[in-house]
Amino acid sequence: MSAARNNPPIRYDFYFHTTRDLLCVLGRDGRLLVSNQAFQEALGHDADSLEGVDFLSLVHPDDAEPVRAFLASNEDRDVRIDFEARFAHRELGHRRLSYSLRRLAGEAELYGSGIETYEQVSVEEWRKRRELFQKMQETAHVGGWEVDCLTGKQYWTEETYRIHHLSLDWDPLVSDGLALYAPESRPIITAAWNAAVTEGKPYDLELELINLKGQRLWVRTAGRPVLENGKVVRVLGAFQDIDAFKRRELELAEKLAIIEKQRSEIQALSVPIIQVWDDVLALPLVGGVDQARADEITARLLEAVVAKSARFTILDLTGVEAVDEETAERLVRILRAIRLLGAEGMVTGIRPAVAHMLATLGADFAGARTFSNLREAIKACMRERPSTKAPREGGARAMR
Repeated sequence: MSAARNNPPIRYDFYFHTTRDLLCVLGRDGRLLVSNQAFQEALGHDADSLEGVDFLSLVHPDDAEPVRAFLASNEDRDVRIDFEARFAHRELGHRRLSYSLRRLAGEAELYGSGIETYEQVSVEEWRKRRELFQKMQETAHVGGWEVDCLTGKQYWTEETYRIHHLSLDWDPLVSDGLALYAPESRPIITAAWNAAVTEGKPYDLELELINLKGQRLWVRTAGRPVLENGKVVRVLGAFQDIDAFKRRELELAEKLAIIEKQRSEIQALSVPIIQVWDDVLALPLVGGVDQARADEITARLLEAVVAKSARFTILDLTGVEAVDEETAERLVRILRAIRLLGAEGMVTGIRPAVAHMLATLGADFAGARTFSNLREAIKACMRERPSTKAPREGGARAMR
C-alpha cells in the first residue's frame, strides 16, 4: 500500500471555505449553487443572499458578453474562460475581479475561482496624489479624522493638526479631542459623539474650539459611524476651519438685528399715536400715506384704541399737503375701522388745497366730524365726556 493511501482523506470542503480565493459553483442554468466566504465578503453578501442568484446578474453589463456566451455554450468537454470584469457589490458599487469559469466534461456544474484586482499606483503617482490631497486640505481648511472605537485612539490628517495648532507627534485620544472644545460647546459635541458611538447616529455641527494658542475658533465637525454586524467599530469624520466665514455670518446677523430694530423705531415714529387724555387719542400724520403705511397706521391705531379704551381718535392732517383718490380712500377705511371698535374718529387740520381735492373727489370721511385744528377737536371731546378727569401726570405722551 502506498504512503498516500495511509494518509487521512483531504478535507476539500475546509479548503473551499477558508481559502482567500473567490470560489463558487454554478448550476447548468448559470445560477449560484454555493460560494465560499471570500466570494461573499468581496461582494458584500452572505451565503443565503447569493444562493440561486444568476451569476450574470453580478457582472457589469458592459463586461458580461463573453461570460454570457460561455454560459450559453453546451460543449461536453473541458472548457474554461478567463476574464476580468466588474462585479456588483451589494452596497459599494462594483469590485473588479480577475475570474475564471471552468466546465468539466460529463459534469453539469461549472466551477469558478478568482481574485480581487487593485489598481497599482507608482510611488511617484502616490506622492503626487498625496501632495494634491494636502493642497486641497490647506486651501479648503478641511481636515479628516478617524476613531477606532475599540481602542479609543484617533487618526488625524495634517490639516486637522494645523487647525488645532498641535504638532504632528501628538497622539490624540477621544477624550483629548473633546476637551479642546470651548466650555459651552463641550456638552454638545460630547452628546453627539456618544449618540454616534452607541446609536450609530451621524452628526454635523458648528462649534467653538480653543486651540493650543488659547484662541477661540469656529469649526465645523462632522462624524459618520461605520457599523459591522450592527455595532459601531469606527467613526470617520471631517473637520473644517470656518472661523472667518462664521464671524462674518454673526456680524451680518448682528447688523440685520440693528437694522430691524431701527426699522421698528422708524415705524413707531411714522405712526406717532399720542394719548392726549384718558380716552382720547391723536395721530398727527406727516407726508404721504401709501398702502403699506396705511396698513401700519390701521394696525397700530386699532391696537391703541382697544388697549386704552379710547372713545375718541383724532387724525390730524396738518402735515399732509396733498391727497389723491387712493389716499382719501385709505383715510376713510381707517376711520371706518375706528368706528367698528366703538370709538369716534375725528379729522383736523385739513389744508385748503386738501379740502378742495377732497371736495372734488367727493370724500366725506365716512361721516367723521372735522375741526380746524387739534385744539378744537380736543375741546369737543372734553365737552362730550360724561365726567371731567384730570390729565395724567406729565401731560400727553407718545405711545410706542
